[in-house]
Amino acid sequence: MPLPYWGIWVIVAVGCAIAEIFTSGFFIIWFSGGALVAAVLSLAGVNLNWQIVSFVAVSTVLVLSTKKISSAWFRKGGEVKTNVYALEGMTGYVIQDIPEQSFGQVKVEGEVWAAKSIDGTKIPSGAQVKVVKVEGVHLVVKSFE
Repeated sequence: MPLPYWGIWVIVAVGCAIAEIFTSGFFIIWFSGGALVAAVLSLAGVNLNWQIVSFVAVSTVLVLSTKKISSAWFRKGGEVKTNVYALEGMTGYVIQDIPEQSFGQVKVEGEVWAAKSIDGTKIPSGAQVKVVKVEGVHLVVKSFE
């Protein structure tokens, strides 16, 4: 016995909800809503063409009506930096002199990193520094002094 249309719509709705878990855009979930509306229409005996039209219409309305809200919510504060790139902008202190045009060591957030000065100048041990950027496994820092 073939799967009824409402069953197919439910599978589409669940598939979209699962796919949303693996994305960060908060976009696919609205197609789940459209598929659920189409499933209800199918159970009510509505023609397949109207089910498809309702799926497209409901999904479109949900995406367009919530895009501005969800975009603002998810992008609040700009880009979210993770891992080593989250160190950019943080402060630390030099635990081993940073010589001119070479690497020393800094401690940031309890971790020790190889670091160089952004302008190539010497930064003495004990100086407070700000992480300007990350280059591979090294930090580029500037002194507060």
